[in-house]
Amino acid sequence: MIQGHGDEYVGELDANFSSNVWSGAENEALYSHLASIMPTTTHYPEPDAVSLCKLIALKNNIQPAQVAVCNGSTEAFYLIAQSFTGSDSLIVAPTFSEYADACRLNNHTVHLTSRDELKHNIQTLKPDLVWICNPNNPDGLLYTTKEIRELIASFPQTIFVIDQAYKEFCLNEVIQANEINQYSNLILVQSMTKRYSIPGLRLGYLISNENTVLRINKFRIPWSVNSLAIEAGKFILEHDKSKLNLEVWLEETRLFQHKINELGVFKIYSSQTPYFLIKVLNGKAKDLKAFLLNDKILVREATNFEGLEGEFIRIITLSTDNNELLISKLKAWNRYITA
Repeated sequence: MIQGHGDEYVGELDANFSSNVWSGAENEALYSHLASIMPTTTHYPEPDAVSLCKLIALKNNIQPAQVAVCNGSTEAFYLIAQSFTGSDSLIVAPTFSEYADACRLNNHTVHLTSRDELKHNIQTLKPDLVWICNPNNPDGLLYTTKEIRELIASFPQTIFVIDQAYKEFCLNEVIQANEINQYSNLILVQSMTKRYSIPGLRLGYLISNENTVLRINKFRIPWSVNSLAIEAGKFILEHDKSKLNLEVWLEETRLFQHKINELGVFKIYSSQTPYFLIKVLNGKAKDLKAFLLNDKILVREATNFEGLEGEFIRIITLSTDNNELLISKLKAWNRYITA
């Protein structure tokens, strides 16, 4: 089994707490639409997903030339890093590992910083790029829009890459797409798969000023986004009937966290999203993951996040029944580890 980004385990599961996607998505209409256009896959897709770029631009009151649709958000990170090869990058950690991986692959000098030290380190290191996941993965913490705007305005020579893949999983306001017209040093990266539980289609996009998008697009390979992903993105934007009730999901998360806290052997970390970190106070996170997997329950071992020290797992709130199932198994783990 590969230790990867969450849900890469291959096998049957009774409950998957490891993946940061909404498990309640109802995609029957999307699936029917994609099935109906399967014959179009006999042709090459648009080289640069121009029809989806136009629709994203229309929905966000920006220009199509300010949008680049990508094969998932991860392609966007690698394209950004490649287009700024050899730069100094400052990354707020702990966070998604692909920022640092993309930067190191493209000969960046990589510096990690904590949230508290971010402004100081920008002042002292003067990085070319700052990478921020907002809300953050794995801890679900969020910078306010006021904080982000002040950073961008205070350091105009630094490019801020703001990954908002999980913006639909928090109630707080985030930076809006048309704010790229106010800040020439801003790149926003968005995902189109988390809310709709379609990560396998690989669909995301970046938006920035036209010159930056043009610079990034020079490194793109043709046809990186397949026909079905393009059509899925257009369908979602035109027929969004998502039934996600975030207020209810977050309230269920608070109750879930409280019950785990009551066990007395885990430390819950505050989060503004339905996914959150748990510190394992007894035993090793990898052993807890293996213990749960014996009962076909998958959690995300989080010990490989740079900047996160200790034994951690990350989970996401599922249905009440699944949440109760996990709690019962955590109780069993406590009996096992203390026996």
